[in-house]
Amino acid sequence: MLIKEIWGHIQFTYYLLISKTSFSSYLCKRNIAKHLRFVKINGMCPHILIVLSVLVTSINLCWAGTDILQKRGEIQYVLPRDAIPSIKAPEFIPADKAGLDDNEPVVGITINGESHAYSVYLLNHHEIVNDRIGNMAFAVAWCPLANLAAVYNREINGQEYTFGVSGKLLKNALVMFDYETESLWPIVYGKAIDGELTGRALKNIPGCQKVSWGAWKKLHPDTLVLSYHGSRTIGYDVYGNYHKSEETGIYPARNTDARLATKTNIIGIEVNNKQKAYPFYLFNKTAIIIDKFQGINLLVYRNNDTGIIKVYDRQIEGVVIDFRENRSDTTDSTTNTTWDLENGIGTKGSKKGKALHPVHFLTAYWFVWSDYYPGTEVFDIE
Repeated sequence: MLIKEIWGHIQFTYYLLISKTSFSSYLCKRNIAKHLRFVKINGMCPHILIVLSVLVTSINLCWAGTDILQKRGEIQYVLPRDAIPSIKAPEFIPADKAGLDDNEPVVGITINGESHAYSVYLLNHHEIVNDRIGNMAFAVAWCPLANLAAVYNREINGQEYTFGVSGKLLKNALVMFDYETESLWPIVYGKAIDGELTGRALKNIPGCQKVSWGAWKKLHPDTLVLSYHGSRTIGYDVYGNYHKSEETGIYPARNTDARLATKTNIIGIEVNNKQKAYPFYLFNKTAIIIDKFQGINLLVYRNNDTGIIKVYDRQIEGVVIDFRENRSDTTDSTTNTTWDLENGIGTKGSKKGKALHPVHFLTAYWFVWSDYYPGTEVFDIE
């Protein structure tokens, strides 16, 4: 009973920052030191430390000059480095032993035919997993404030890097650091903006999905599931109230854009330093959106039943494929090929067995995307 009560206090204290409730008024009512001791002893989520950051004024580095220096100047300091511990040696179990609820959200990725799933409820407490499939070393990064997942190759010029949670935010999104050089890497950019590796970019790995466990398991029955010290899940979402609320991160956005509601979920792409957003609600009318952006013929796909999202270049072997007005039909009207759009493979017709080229995308809350990319285009079905 005591454990349940204290854990309830920890959760409530954590949500104070999200709801921007007065820290001082709460401090007089609860013994924060008691909670901190409890977290340390029981190895529970370190997010309780976030309340202490309210006492520290965010540092504005205020450099002038290059774009990188301007971005560096917007970094906000929230927690000590490693206060949220990344996972450096992940273990996995088969899907049939995972014990996850079918409705529980997971981040999923498939590389070279092998699929891994990571419970979002567990990722909330670690945010970064340093993983490997075969010879591919990669980092799975999850930012609950932005509702954003990204996967990056951890190798640069043959050197493998290990990533941790810096405790810093850039425009309310996670900033990683690497242990080898302590450079800072905002996950929206995938590029170092501070430290020895400033200006270097990580190679993104396309196809990262945030979907329900039931949908991912059905699509990838042989998937492996992250297990951390025997836990596959925490069993609930500590950010649940935040996602249901109108609160937008921890710090006010510098660039606000009223074209969409702040917490609209969007698919964001960047081509030639230009950006475009596709709100999720568009896919209530169609599973397929065709578009041309910065010279690329795009196919943007979202299965509303499963939540699976894919973005492809529609040009294949010199032919740009198109689709009929009924854009839930995955047979194109150009080559009469039927496509498995969740895997990007032709299943019937003249392009059977051919693969569409994937285009990198991120999904995030609109208030984060528009803050990073003011002036971004927004697709609208005419």
